[in-house]
Amino acid sequence: MATGFNKIDMAKTYEPANTLYSRTFIALLVAQFLAAFNDQAIHASAMFFAINKSTLNEAQAISLMPILFYAPWAIFCTLAGYLADRYSKQSSLIFWKIAEVLITAIALLGFWLGTQDYDSGPWIVLSTVFLMGMHSAFFVPAKYGIMPEILKSHMLSKGNGLLESLSFLAVIMGTVFGGVLSYHYKGQEYWIGILLCILAMIGAIASFWIEKIPAANPSRKFPPYLYQPVYANLKEMFRSRPLAIAVIGIAFFTFIVAFSRATIYMHGESQLPRWTEEETSVIVGMVALGIGFGSPLVGYLSGGKIEMGLIPIGITGMIIGLIGEALLLDHLNFLIAFIITTGFFTGFYVVPLFTLLQDRAPKSSKGDVIATSNLINVTGAILASFLFFVIVKVAHLSGVCPEIHLTKITEGKLESIQLDHGRPISYGLSFTNADGNKTETSFKTSPKTAIDNFSEDVVIGAVIVEKSYRLGGVEHRRLYEQNESQTPMFDNHFLPRYLFLVAAFFTLATLVIIRIRMPDLFLRTILWGFFFSKYSLRAHGLHNLKSHGPVLIVHEGNSLEDTYLILSAIDRTPRNLFNAKLDAENIPSFINRLAKKHSLAWLNSNECTPEELNLIIARIRKNIGKQHAISLSLNGPWIPGILDLINELKIPVVPVFISRAPNPTTKASNIVYVNFGQEINSTVDLESLAIACREIKAPVNGETPAV
Repeated sequence: MATGFNKIDMAKTYEPANTLYSRTFIALLVAQFLAAFNDQAIHASAMFFAINKSTLNEAQAISLMPILFYAPWAIFCTLAGYLADRYSKQSSLIFWKIAEVLITAIALLGFWLGTQDYDSGPWIVLSTVFLMGMHSAFFVPAKYGIMPEILKSHMLSKGNGLLESLSFLAVIMGTVFGGVLSYHYKGQEYWIGILLCILAMIGAIASFWIEKIPAANPSRKFPPYLYQPVYANLKEMFRSRPLAIAVIGIAFFTFIVAFSRATIYMHGESQLPRWTEEETSVIVGMVALGIGFGSPLVGYLSGGKIEMGLIPIGITGMIIGLIGEALLLDHLNFLIAFIITTGFFTGFYVVPLFTLLQDRAPKSSKGDVIATSNLINVTGAILASFLFFVIVKVAHLSGVCPEIHLTKITEGKLESIQLDHGRPISYGLSFTNADGNKTETSFKTSPKTAIDNFSEDVVIGAVIVEKSYRLGGVEHRRLYEQNESQTPMFDNHFLPRYLFLVAAFFTLATLVIIRIRMPDLFLRTILWGFFFSKYSLRAHGLHNLKSHGPVLIVHEGNSLEDTYLILSAIDRTPRNLFNAKLDAENIPSFINRLAKKHSLAWLNSNECTPEELNLIIARIRKNIGKQHAISLSLNGPWIPGILDLINELKIPVVPVFISRAPNPTTKASNIVYVNFGQEINSTVDLESLAIACREIKAPVNGETPAV
């Protein structure tokens, strides 16, 4: 798509920015914010519209929404990845922002038809949930794929923190917007469609300010079998430990968001009185509010690298939040506080994973990898809906949620009904008694009485069956049309408590899985805390370190601290050769004890006996066979023997140079650059590796090193 501002120097357009104030990044933030807003606004308003028009009941709507939204992610994953890599991501972003305008116009049509009592209206609005899911299936790979192309690597964590913060702020506002306007404009929902159209137009205009970026893989051919790349991508992703961690972790994030949202909706429906659309939407949005607060803080705490050590902190906070929600479910203020807490720590969990996925995905196929990740996310969302359905069904069948037994009061003609925002607050019935006389009766809501919502068949003049039941000390009245089928009702009041505990259990299970994939995860958390006040750690040239396969990482560091800095900078679990003789006393003993568990060897002197050398070489050979990375300093009498083994096995070597510089923004800490050089695949010796380490260009005056 040709535009006037695209006629600029291509090299300048393609150069990633060293700041968050670039025109392209700001335009992306605006376009993404409004896309996320419209996603959630349509999601919420379509659900309430279908319920209010009796197209779906509450349980059907809660289960169907995530399926409608996420199904396109699975259907179009290959095509979305292909287009994101084959063409400029700018073109993809602009196209789908224009498509968003058309989708909101369809939603407007559906709302209008529904308010005119056309049965097709709610179904048209529900179809736009699917269409917005398709919009996201294509928009998200381009959005996340473009991030490493418009921001330098050391700005990715901060950029992602801001992107996720604004995205979840949009989720809050969109969710609340959909619920509040569904409540206040009941019967005039077309106003929702009009406002969504206007916002989509603004977002489309903003997308035109994203600068032209060359296609990542312009020569890529369309796959002969549509889903063949999915298998290849999955195979490649799970070979790479960093990518596997990112993909599994993000899929769980999608799972927990869908599961928690359904749980909150159920909790709202089981309240006495039931929460309004406005109340439900505001409380659901509190999760996103917490993420919006947590995400930018993660960008700051990560410094200039991907900080995996924040993940255990995030998961621990999420578990505490979910358990708090379960225990204090009936205390609204505490419930909201713990929902925000869960969201806040979710930011600590998800921002490093999104940044890791973007950074580790191959440059020529970032869109393809992210689209495949979306397919796995769909699995998480659908699994959440399925698990939610199964747990609810089992609770009903087992008696955990007792069935509600209704008692028939009378049968008569509906004479009057009064609604407040679409909810019944009073009605009047007339019937003929045993003496043949016409009798009229009425019922209205109060703190001790309630009237349940009813189907559209219940209209003035219809013959109505009036039934009642008591729940939580409140007398409920329920009206049925004479021939209407009556489905069983259950008391779900206590079920959300168990559902939150189930979510906490799965969160803990995810931490265990990530810990298995990254054995030094907790050590990274401790090192982050230890180094945070001392250094601003920045990793450069990390793409030179393969995400899988055996590799030797070498440096000339003469301290344990240097070894720990390298461990903190990379996203693989290296098997380190520690020389505690260097400066073990400068490192807290508990860190050293934990590091020993994952070390290749822990030497307490500069001497090495032949037996110790043979043991070290045997361990290196074993770990290389397991495709692990080996990390060691070039200082030590054991190096020649180790290099002989590396040359024999033809293992690639990555030199590392560590440099320190004053931090221009604060006097409290220095900047430490961990710079990774080009992979060496030729025969190596001690001298050539030492030269290779020194030749990695160090940063000057805080600039990005040329690695």
